[in-house]
Amino acid sequence: MSKKVVNYDGYDYDYTQYWKDREYENNAEHLVLDDFLKDEQGSWFIDIGGSYGRLADTYANKFEKCIVLDYSLKTLKANSPIVKEKFPNVTFIAANAYKMPFKANSFDGGLMVRVLHHIERQKEYFTELSRILKDDSIYIQEFANKIHLKARIRALLKRDTTLLDKNPLQQPTINMEGSRDGDVSFLNYHPEYVKKIMEECKIEIEEAQGCSYLRIPIFKKLLGANLLTLLEEILQRLLPHSNIPPSIFLKTEIDKEDENTPSHQTLQQILACPKCKNSLRFGENVAVCNNCQRDYIKSNNIWDFRVE
Repeated sequence: MSKKVVNYDGYDYDYTQYWKDREYENNAEHLVLDDFLKDEQGSWFIDIGGSYGRLADTYANKFEKCIVLDYSLKTLKANSPIVKEKFPNVTFIAANAYKMPFKANSFDGGLMVRVLHHIERQKEYFTELSRILKDDSIYIQEFANKIHLKARIRALLKRDTTLLDKNPLQQPTINMEGSRDGDVSFLNYHPEYVKKIMEECKIEIEEAQGCSYLRIPIFKKLLGANLLTLLEEILQRLLPHSNIPPSIFLKTEIDKEDENTPSHQTLQQILACPKCKNSLRFGENVAVCNNCQRDYIKSNNIWDFRVE
């Protein structure tokens, strides 16, 4: 594996195009998020790896101030004006998920969907996540399921025992989402692996939900998105905790002891140096770390806090 942060700015790739023929999958994920977030509200919410804000409609009307964080500055610049026109309370920030530019205990909620397959250092990520979320905050984690039904049948026919191993499974990456073979991680996870590592980082699992039960090309061709979405809703209600589908969502709660949870009103109040976590001083379209003196630039209303 590369051990590098996945940066799609290096490819001629538009993630919005990936979803052109995936209406069913998009609808299925919205069903889960609408259910998990139906009774939630708060001040600050973060969508980690949120790309072009595809899921903003699931949380932007529930939380006062929302951030879409992604490493692809090109994607954020291209799509932020479209999202902000509909959801003015959404801010876009370019940053590394392992080193997020926020003070501790800043967020009341967050999610990560279709990104964990790129996260090679899972414990490092979840430790950083736990740092920026408040005690008792909600967090939703989606991951690609290593032991879904088709994978089990395939393994049985081939007498392949690799599914018994709970470690992440690296998928072939050639031509996946614009990548070249070997330069991007596409990891599938055993549910027990994800649950264990999250719990080690004091992230308590409250609920699990399978998603995209009918992600099969022939079904999509014959049944169409509307009927598939209706059937998906039924399956999600009937088989919420099964490991049958290729995608699994976990609704979790951050568990901290006696943590200070200040109330931040503005973006500048929650921002911190991603490198050393110290406070920043702000000028016109620039932020400078008071400790390491590193500069961060704001362009097209998007802060660039990307560090390795």
